[in-house]
Amino acid sequence: MIGDSVKYRILGLDLMISSVLLCSIVTLSFAQETGTLQDTLFLDVDYLLSRSYESLMDMEDEAYGNKSLQRLRVLTEVHARKAKNGANPIELANAYYYRTIIEEPELAVSYADSMILATKDSDHSEHPTFGFILKAIIYYDKRDYQLAMQNYITAYNLAVNKMNLEDQITCSMAIAAIRNLNGQPHAAADIYTRTLKLLKKEKDYEHAHYQDYMLLMYNLSLAHLRLSQLDSSRQYYNAGLEKAITNNDSIEYRDFVLVGAQLDYYENDIQKARDTLLKYTHLLEGNSRAMKLYYLGKIAQQTGNNNLAIRYFQQIDSIVKETNKPFDAIKDVYQQLVMHYGLNDDQQREIESIEKLIYFDSLMTTEQKGIIQQATVAYDLPYLKQQKTRAEEQLEAKSSMNLVLVIMTGIAFISGLYFYFRARKTKKIVRRLLQDSKSVKSSSKKVGVHTNSVPEDIRNDLLMKLEAFEKSDLYLSKDLDMAQLAQEMDSNTTYLSTIVNHYKEMSFPNYLKDLKITYAIEMLSKDPQLLKYNYQGLADTFGFKTGESFSKAFYAKTGVYPSKLLKELKNRESARHL
Repeated sequence: MIGDSVKYRILGLDLMISSVLLCSIVTLSFAQETGTLQDTLFLDVDYLLSRSYESLMDMEDEAYGNKSLQRLRVLTEVHARKAKNGANPIELANAYYYRTIIEEPELAVSYADSMILATKDSDHSEHPTFGFILKAIIYYDKRDYQLAMQNYITAYNLAVNKMNLEDQITCSMAIAAIRNLNGQPHAAADIYTRTLKLLKKEKDYEHAHYQDYMLLMYNLSLAHLRLSQLDSSRQYYNAGLEKAITNNDSIEYRDFVLVGAQLDYYENDIQKARDTLLKYTHLLEGNSRAMKLYYLGKIAQQTGNNNLAIRYFQQIDSIVKETNKPFDAIKDVYQQLVMHYGLNDDQQREIESIEKLIYFDSLMTTEQKGIIQQATVAYDLPYLKQQKTRAEEQLEAKSSMNLVLVIMTGIAFISGLYFYFRARKTKKIVRRLLQDSKSVKSSSKKVGVHTNSVPEDIRNDLLMKLEAFEKSDLYLSKDLDMAQLAQEMDSNTTYLSTIVNHYKEMSFPNYLKDLKITYAIEMLSKDPQLLKYNYQGLADTFGFKTGESFSKAFYAKTGVYPSKLLKELKNRESARHL
């Protein structure tokens, strides 16, 4: 049985630069990118070094959000210099983080190694684990699954030793994903099931760990689909689909509907499967798209349209040629193409398809053997030993309160460390924003006393019109001011200002900004195309005149810059297509 790609969560070189050279780079970078007098504040390295780590990280986030990569490189070097001067290994790791995600793989791995080296003796709950996770992601993207597996296993063992549940879940799902892709669906399903059991021990896990829960439902459904266990697959599919609908999560809904199309295919509801695949496949990219095209090709064959099937298989060939990432159905694709070209006397393409079939068959067989051996020795056996040790300890502790004390101490330890790292705190804010993005727009506050400065009939009329205004998109106009809105509401600025100040408990300009930012958060979480915009593009979309004014308004309302939200949404979008 053919499955599909699994998903998992995604969350350097140590350069020494002299003050003169670094200052020159800063000057060149900012002069080239902005050329404004405002940037003269950033020309002095000493000034940058005097800024707090928090401020430097905010500037790095903003540069990343604006795709100003040269500026980002300069800021990370300043950040690293400051961390070295202060002998702060955690901040040194923070400085190298962005270099692991913007540089070419070889250099990115060097930065990840530098993060590991800087934090190798750290007691921090997330380090050096995070460096190994980043290395694993880089190798996964290069399709070097053996090195990806090696680093994920190292990270998993560190997470267990540091009692970091979130990193344990991340690594476990990634290890299962790699094993699933390399012919071990039984092992993958077992790991996913254990991880779900671990997650269910957390309070309100479906809400507090929403993304982890959805990934597990998705991957469990696919793992059981590969095992031809259709009833179990549909059980997890239904749970994930229901949660996506409840949370109005259009992206997760699309992904689960596509899993449903595969289930329909194997349950012989061919027409329903075809309709769903045609509706959503064009929204996908890379191998995720290729695997859906494979199902469309098989459906075309079953309905007697062999020419259409070959066109789908040729599209898959083009995708794999670009990504160089095979999947478990690729051998069938090239076998179909070999037969087609042979029957049509196209010897050149027939030879090319045979060569690709031999290459990918050999490549996948060799990789799978290495990964199976590696996973068994480095992950399965240690886990069984750990499980045995845990059972022995639990048996021994049944006669006393030692087990309770150990558990309480572990929970207190994990909870205390969880809030230590600044990035986790920010991530929590971003998650709250995403969870609250579906809430209604600003509405009138319940106040105990009505204002006497506005007659009752005018007051009620303005409140009703403001409610209608909030449900429209008129507030997205860049040029809208209080005078214009008052005129459209057949009132005056004095009355309108009084009503907004009293019932909205904010000034009119802040009222407009509040509506725009609330709408921005909602749309960014729904429309992945908006993630490609820079700050100015987002400003134009949501009614701000400049990217800077959009960023400041976003920060004033939420406490984080929009780059934080964009980064989290991009990571989630990337994880869905691994």
